[in-house]
Amino acid sequence: MPLKELLQQKVSALGLSVLLHGLLLAAVLWAGMTTVEKKPVAAPKTPVIQAHAVDGKQLKAREERKRREKEAVARKKREAVERKQAEKRKAAEKKKKEKQRKQQAKKKKAEEKKAKEKRAKEKKIKEKKAAEKRKAEKKKLEKQKSDKKKADKKKADKKKADKKKAEVARKAKEKKALEKKKLEQKRAAERKAKQKAEAARKQQQLEMQLDAEMEAEQELMQASRRQSAMNRELSQLRATIRQQIERVWSKPRNTPAGRTCKVRVKLLPGGEVGRVTVLVGSGNEVFDASVEQAVRKAAPFPYPDSVELRNEVRELEMTFVHEG
Repeated sequence: MPLKELLQQKVSALGLSVLLHGLLLAAVLWAGMTTVEKKPVAAPKTPVIQAHAVDGKQLKAREERKRREKEAVARKKREAVERKQAEKRKAAEKKKKEKQRKQQAKKKKAEEKKAKEKRAKEKKIKEKKAAEKRKAEKKKLEKQKSDKKKADKKKADKKKADKKKAEVARKAKEKKALEKKKLEQKRAAERKAKQKAEAARKQQQLEMQLDAEMEAEQELMQASRRQSAMNRELSQLRATIRQQIERVWSKPRNTPAGRTCKVRVKLLPGGEVGRVTVLVGSGNEVFDASVEQAVRKAAPFPYPDSVELRNEVRELEMTFVHEG
């Protein structure tokens, strides 16, 4: 209950009490005056007037007690109302705090969920990068093993071919020596009768043998020279292709020095580029893309007439380094 209504109620009760007391006092006085008019004044009548006075005091005391009781009841009601209002305020405050606590808990839970999702996403990205790195390293290792295997096979094939060639030469030499020995034996048997003719024939035979040996040696030397020339031409061709690419290569800005990118370039007839494959990336997609763009921009490349060289440059592997 508002304070204003409580004050109004208190004032009303007090006014009523004062009014009742005034009426009672007037009634007592009026009764006393009436008694005095009807009866003469005498000593024995004095106690009656005293009795009326006592009744007025008792009535006043009762009224005062009632007033106090009413005030006590009103005070209790007011205190009950105030206590109820305080309890309501306390309950409302408690409800408000509980609501705030739930909101904070909900907010905290949402933040924890968001942080958890962020950590999970970062972990997934990290695992993906690690897997890609392992895959690239594995591919690189397999390539190295494959290259080594090819080199070993090439070396073994060459060694086998050289051995076979030496064996053929040895057998040919032995065969020629045996034939020579047989011829010498035959000449010895016929020397007496055909000494002049045999000498001429022997000389001719020796010359033919020397010519054959010299021709074989020349063929070997020519084959070696052809291989050396092809190697030089291949090396020069690779260098020319690299120079063409590097001339048009636009390196990305702010790329740290030391970045490397290894690519495989498939050449089509005429020197055009068929496919560019990144074998080992630099870790920077922009840098890798700049290498691929440079390769395609530099085409067409010199295309050799030799079938052997075409086979060698059909697929080229090159590594590009950003030196800063």
